Amino acid sequence: MHDIIITGGTVIDGTGSPGVKADVAIGGTRISELCKASEGKGAMVIDAKGMVVCPGFVDIHTHSDTYLLSCPLAESKIRQGVTTELVGNCGGSAAPLVGLARKVYAESNKSLWVEVDWSTFDEYLLRLSDLRTSVNVASLVGADTLRLGVIGADDRAPSDDELGEMNKLLADAMLEGAYGISSGLIYAPGCFAKTEELISLATTAASFGGMYASHIRGEGRTLVDAVAEAIRIGRESGCSVQVSHHKATGPKNWGLVKTTLAMMERARTEGVDVAFDVYPYTASSTALDTVLPPWARDGGKEKELERLRDPGTREAMKKEFPDRETEWENTVAEDGWANIVMIGFKDNGNKRFENRSVQSVADELGKDPADVAFDLMLKEDLGVGAIFHEMSEDDVKMVISHPLSMVGSDGESEAPYGPTGASPTHPRSYGTFPRAIRRYSMDMGLIPLEAMIHKMTSRPAERIGLKDRGVLAKGMAADVVIFDPERIRDLATFEDSHRYADGIVHVLVNGQVTIEDGQHTKERAGQVLRHKVSVA
Repeated sequence: MHDIIITGGTVIDGTGSPGVKADVAIGGTRISELCKASEGKGAMVIDAKGMVVCPGFVDIHTHSDTYLLSCPLAESKIRQGVTTELVGNCGGSAAPLVGLARKVYAESNKSLWVEVDWSTFDEYLLRLSDLRTSVNVASLVGADTLRLGVIGADDRAPSDDELGEMNKLLADAMLEGAYGISSGLIYAPGCFAKTEELISLATTAASFGGMYASHIRGEGRTLVDAVAEAIRIGRESGCSVQVSHHKATGPKNWGLVKTTLAMMERARTEGVDVAFDVYPYTASSTALDTVLPPWARDGGKEKELERLRDPGTREAMKKEFPDRETEWENTVAEDGWANIVMIGFKDNGNKRFENRSVQSVADELGKDPADVAFDLMLKEDLGVGAIFHEMSEDDVKMVISHPLSMVGSDGESEAPYGPTGASPTHPRSYGTFPRAIRRYSMDMGLIPLEAMIHKMTSRPAERIGLKDRGVLAKGMAADVVIFDPERIRDLATFEDSHRYADGIVHVLVNGQVTIEDGQHTKERAGQVLRHKVSVA
């Protein structure tokens, strides 16, 4: 007698193989077996007739590091079928926190009602484990976090001793369970890191069997050079490379993904293990201050605010915005202020600007859009976010259907209530996986359903190094999603972003029913996953 038997469904096992009629038997936290329909017996029976039974979705690119401490039920993710999240992406991680990194991280997480009371990577994972979350969690180490902690916020190269200290912190974290390192090369201080610094860190990660994931140095007109840099880092370090949320931004750059996809295909034939993830939307989201040139962000937050207050410096920045030939990747020149929509205001006086473009607010106020952006960044202490409508649907289709792609949300575990529901968000936090299935597989028919589920399950699990997840097979962790193929779809929109997906009927995490008939059971059976390494 099994603990649970899931009967009557079509099993898509995550390997890309065609779906079959079978029952899934679960004992404790593991899958006991896949058996012929109606042959298994269970203390609990879940009727999956007319539904698809597949592995829990593995979100290879998320920013839930402290969102899970604020929202441990992981509502927006578990309700779309995500059972495992990889955090620590785009160069930022919750640990290790030393020096300025600890101060900055503690301040930035006040809005989530999270007290940063850890320093080491192990302490952070223990904090997650003690709290218990509804999803499994694995983490990378952020290269930007290491740089901020050891070097500070200045635009300069590390000394030999500083680079050694960054590598030591990374090695310690790898021994404590990190799965690799990430970089965020459009953010300060990550944008100040030279390629050689990143090769050094990636070499350390590779020596422990870890990966290198990168928000590359540019996704617009510098996209080709940025992908070439990522490939070089992989080639010279021996590290596997994951290009994060691959895209081409700005209308003049649409179509460049044809070139970069070919580059990555060629690199793989030359022995570089490079792949990428993608989210199924044509808009990105990050902090509004990323529109500023790197020199304006040199030295950290207080210096950045000083520059925004200084009339002469503001004029210097404004002169750069229309120029597409700047040395840095100029988001404003690529997208225009009308395509940059602001979110995340904390000041009640600014709440009326939520979900509005910089240009529309400037038109209302009769002000220059750059001045509007500068003023709001000042009033919000740099805490305002933005959604950038900057990608082509044709590019998204090309990238998501490519054999090397995986699906990753680039979002967070959120809920419509509490601190995470206080402001609009990008709908990817609520709808990525159902949207990819409904829109790009079932409606458009770009790739078969089995292939899309493969991109969400065993493919990312293997990429991260999760040996017992991502496939429905005997002995694997009992992370299971049961969805209605007629109903599955995303409901979150840019105008109404805090809406749970539809059609995800049941979700099990480590054998525990966490979503039942579409509702959260309040179960928190997620595990903190630690990378296991052997050092000679």
